[in-house]
Amino acid sequence: MTRLGPAGPAPRLVLDLSAMWAGPLCASILGRARVAGAQGGGRPPPRRRARYGPQAFYADLHAGAQTATLDFGSAQGRAELSRLAGQAGIIVESSRPRALRRLGVVAEDWLSTSPGRVWVSVTGYGRQDPEQRVAFGDDAAVAGGLVAWAAGGTPVFCGDAIADPLSGLHAALAALAAHAAGGGWLVDVAMAGVCADLARPAAAPAWTHLISPGEGCGAGRPARGSG
Repeated sequence: MTRLGPAGPAPRLVLDLSAMWAGPLCASILGRARVAGAQGGGRPPPRRRARYGPQAFYADLHAGAQTATLDFGSAQGRAELSRLAGQAGIIVESSRPRALRRLGVVAEDWLSTSPGRVWVSVTGYGRQDPEQRVAFGDDAAVAGGLVAWAAGGTPVFCGDAIADPLSGLHAALAALAAHAAGGGWLVDVAMAGVCADLARPAAAPAWTHLISPGEGCGAGRPARGSG
């Protein structure tokens, strides 16, 4: 968390520009008013591109939201994005920093323009990652060392895309803390970092990992590290 703007009262509107699972989960916890945007060229909204799971799951994450589909390739779409950002007190996004800069929405400028604002960034390895690597729930967990171990010492995925819900919960908690502290904060959540923190050795005993092939939860698949 980095303070980049003044503290003070801010609107309760949450503008969700994120995709996949972690960001929308964070936004759904913070509030139900949010916007999902799509780039031009006929690409579907981010939630439709999200993984391969049932669409009902992603619809539930966005339940009750006020949703607008914007053409970021047009001047009108970018102007509408800027207008919505100006009304929001919290922005949740999961893009590489340069992506939103190209659209004229810059975290540092947005935070410094008005008091009380909170910007929540949820990415695979954090905004300062020099390679700006993309990550998903499974490989981010493995990169952070959050894996389970099968008989014989084979590492397997721990749950299904576990970095997503864990990061969404951490992001929401941090955003609430930032808001309670008066706002003006940039909340930088790295999915691999969240998993690394949770994977640290603890005093609690290790439990035997049960693998049930065929359940489709990902627990029985070998884990392949992403670096």
